[in-house]
Amino acid sequence: MPALSCIELSKSTQNIAINLVWQVLTHAVKENCFVKPTAPKDMSLLSPFACFITLYINDELRGCIGTMQSDRPLWENICKYSYSSAFEDHRFEHLTADELADLSFQISILSPLESMVNQGEMQLLEGLEPEVDGLVIKYQRHNALFLPSVWEALPNPRDFVGKLKVKAGLPEDYWHTDIKLNRFHTFVIES
Repeated sequence: MPALSCIELSKSTQNIAINLVWQVLTHAVKENCFVKPTAPKDMSLLSPFACFITLYINDELRGCIGTMQSDRPLWENICKYSYSSAFEDHRFEHLTADELADLSFQISILSPLESMVNQGEMQLLEGLEPEVDGLVIKYQRHNALFLPSVWEALPNPRDFVGKLKVKAGLPEDYWHTDIKLNRFHTFVIES
């Protein structure tokens, strides 16, 4: 299977992206609202790319929200989902100013989704590349996504796929030929 193409950013561009997250979050905890920073001039950040922002406090998950669609420039997605991860992830309370000192984050920039032929769960498990592939499953009104970083917590493909089905609202042992599958890779920037 050919490698999925994903954006690669220079260190200076990565630093701009990291600063965008800090600007959004610092302002949001002080003013309790979202303010979009000034657009960067870096062309890589002006191209449309989907991303997820994952927040951590002392290495514990604190929020994670993003998009699979590259509907706007990367820098805008970084800003929007930084705010969303801190204030709209319903699993967590809103981020506070006191937590900023212990905050770290990942910006996961997604490659375009690649459709996979559903040839059964065993074929999927054998075809996944741990720590590299992200996965999206869709079945009727159920859908869920795991970033490649989830492999750290779920290194076994069977567990990875099973917990993804649970996240989608399906039983862990469920399979149907109509389940739609998409894989993707990420370029990750860490603060």
